[in-house]
Amino acid sequence: MIVRLGLRSLVPALAVALLLGASATWAREPAEVVQKRSDLEEVKRRIADLRKEIADTEETRSGAAAELAAAERAVSQAQRRLRALATERATTEKSLAILEAEQEAVEARIAGRQEELGEWLRRHYVHGAGGGVAPFLASRDANQFARDAHYLEHLGRARLALIESLRGDLRQKAELGESIAGRRDRLVALEAQQRAQHATLESMQARRKQALDGISRQLLTQRKEEETLRQDQQRLGRLVEVLARRAAEREAARAAAAAAAREAAARAAARAAAEKRADAAGAARSTPRSRSEAVVGEVRQAAEATPTGVSFAQLRGKMRFPVRGELVGRFGAPRAEGGTTWRGVFIRASGGAEVRAVAAGEIVFSDWLRGYGNLVIVDHGSDYLSIYGNNDALLKELGDVIAGGDPIASVGASGGASESGLYFEIRYRGQPVDPLQWVRLN
Repeated sequence: MIVRLGLRSLVPALAVALLLGASATWAREPAEVVQKRSDLEEVKRRIADLRKEIADTEETRSGAAAELAAAERAVSQAQRRLRALATERATTEKSLAILEAEQEAVEARIAGRQEELGEWLRRHYVHGAGGGVAPFLASRDANQFARDAHYLEHLGRARLALIESLRGDLRQKAELGESIAGRRDRLVALEAQQRAQHATLESMQARRKQALDGISRQLLTQRKEEETLRQDQQRLGRLVEVLARRAAEREAARAAAAAAAREAAARAAARAAAEKRADAAGAARSTPRSRSEAVVGEVRQAAEATPTGVSFAQLRGKMRFPVRGELVGRFGAPRAEGGTTWRGVFIRASGGAEVRAVAAGEIVFSDWLRGYGNLVIVDHGSDYLSIYGNNDALLKELGDVIAGGDPIASVGASGGASESGLYFEIRYRGQPVDPLQWVRLN
């Protein structure tokens, strides 16, 4: 039947190999937990690297900010110089206006003196070299002659003074012209120089501001990435905790499965011992006595979808068996082979038929186990497990979350079963319970 091994010599090895194999399986931490722990460490390393990058960026940003501040201060100083220059230029323009007025006055004096000198030269030309002196010399009176000579002397000095004044005015005009032209040229040169310097500083300011903006954006991106990584770290940390907790729950479920396997091994050993005793009693039969198990009933409808958000305990009496077929054996009744009692039920079914989960849950065991063959264990929460043995193929893997009615395996005769079918158990806190009190026959 479900636990028949066929060869009695394998019974002692069954228990040893079962315990060793189970303990090796339970000792390993699930690969998903190991991977998530590795991911968490990688996130922590990335956060550390990113914090160093942020520190470097902050330092670069401080340098760029200092350079920008220096550029802005230089621009401010240039602006002040330009304003001072504008004030100086206005003052100079006023001075130039005064100088130009003086220049006009000098030019007027020069024009008057030039006219006076021209008139003298005209008379000198008309009356000859002595044209202006001869009338004075024609006087016969010595006193009058002396008076006329003194007047002529005074007139000559006046003409010389006029000429000297004219020369002085001309020199002053030339000097004023040079001063005005020099001042204007200087102002133009200074203004051009200051404007060029101002343009250069503004260009430098714009470039450094652009660089600072780029660094600030980089810093903002890095800080956002750091925040995202911190959130990832928290989520991964919580996920690792959940996975570790589930791993512990799975280990408990595997322990329960191992206990069941040990019981199966014990039953197999007891059965082998009983057969030996029967042989020793000299029963005159060429083959061991065999009795078939009683058929309890027929399962005509397999498991189907169960309501979501409903606990396993609330589904009591509403679920259906995992596969259609003949229900063999009754929970708690002695097995036909003797030695043990039924801790679950066996459903005779055609090989390859779908085995469906009786309710939603998580796959906590999906592997081959001695005495049970290809075995699936589903954790339904609240310490409830359902066990499906002797399968031909396992359709779900460890950690898969399933819904009620989902196919999880196909019917077979693995694990030493004498006929095709499914071994099915329900356990609460590791102890088997009567499936017929939880699952409807039809």
